[in-house]
Amino acid sequence: MKILQIGMGNVAGGLEAFVMNYYRVLVHMDIQFDFVCMYDKIAYEEEIRKLGGRIYYIPNVKKNYQGYIKELKKILKETKYDAVHVNMLSAANIVPLRVAHTMKVPKIIAHSHSSSCPGLIRKIMDNWNRPKIAKYATDRIACGEMAGRWLFGDKAFQSGQVTLINNAIQAEKFSFSEKDRDSLRKELGWENKTVIGHVGRFDIPKNHDRMLDIFQQIVSEKKDVMLCLVGPKEGLYKEIKEKTVQKGLEDKVYFAGKQENIRRYLSAMDVFLFPSVFEGVPFALIEAQANGLACVMSEAVSEEAVVFPERVRRLSLDRDNIQWAATVMAMSSMNREAADLIKMRLSDAHFNIETEAKRLKDLYYHTR
Repeated sequence: MKILQIGMGNVAGGLEAFVMNYYRVLVHMDIQFDFVCMYDKIAYEEEIRKLGGRIYYIPNVKKNYQGYIKELKKILKETKYDAVHVNMLSAANIVPLRVAHTMKVPKIIAHSHSSSCPGLIRKIMDNWNRPKIAKYATDRIACGEMAGRWLFGDKAFQSGQVTLINNAIQAEKFSFSEKDRDSLRKELGWENKTVIGHVGRFDIPKNHDRMLDIFQQIVSEKKDVMLCLVGPKEGLYKEIKEKTVQKGLEDKVYFAGKQENIRRYLSAMDVFLFPSVFEGVPFALIEAQANGLACVMSEAVSEEAVVFPERVRRLSLDRDNIQWAATVMAMSSMNREAADLIKMRLSDAHFNIETEAKRLKDLYYHTR
């Protein structure tokens, strides 16, 4: 079975992680993904090629609308795909859905990965295009209820027209390692420090500005603390680093950059901070919980991301930095759960990739 994946960007974020997590498993179930990318380079390019995936680079729809349509039609004409899977952060661009519909692709999947849409123009396009999704897509799926209701509407969700496919992970890949914790903390001089961590790209939704404000409050009360920010040094990275200097926190904030071995950094952390402005069901939070970390997140993040309610605190962004700081420090002293118990509970909550990949496979094969 051949699936054409559309919507992956040039930075490895949550959407890209979803596609690759499932690809790594489904490729062993005789399902092959190919990819369409409108940027100079797609995230995970080397791994995609190793797994046997083809990558089609086509014009950016914003810069060359007709060129994008022409090339996408050519791809769909030359190769008969069983399905086109369109990964969406909003309905601002529904062109691939429309083109796939025009080319009579038997299964066209619209997949909601988010629950909000930044930018005025994008919001206008999003609102204009949303009603058209049902016309072109044969299937609508979402990473969670919040994301499903947001993009497809309450009526479609409540009537069972939206299938939930969770942001599942390979639990063992993120499980806590005492060895990793000790070696990294020694390497970075964190042996006797409380380490507050975050994993995510430097982008508006992640709210790094507020993270620094909360951390500054913590530093005013406790000196032996560090903030570890893991994520590609792109997007708003320079602005956030500059703000760190302005606040006099440059010696207490560690920018780890993009890391392949996320487990090593999660294991070195004592608490996970996630004050997002909006989110669907973020991979970073699932991975942090898989490591056994206590997490403090904003109420803007879907409650569906909470696997261990006893180890997670959700706060309104309207709460002041003093309340956020106190909660973070209180949660930082929690001990981790046993790895086997964590894996079992992740499976029960449908976040184990081994079981969830079979559900996506069934959806690909199912015809209405």
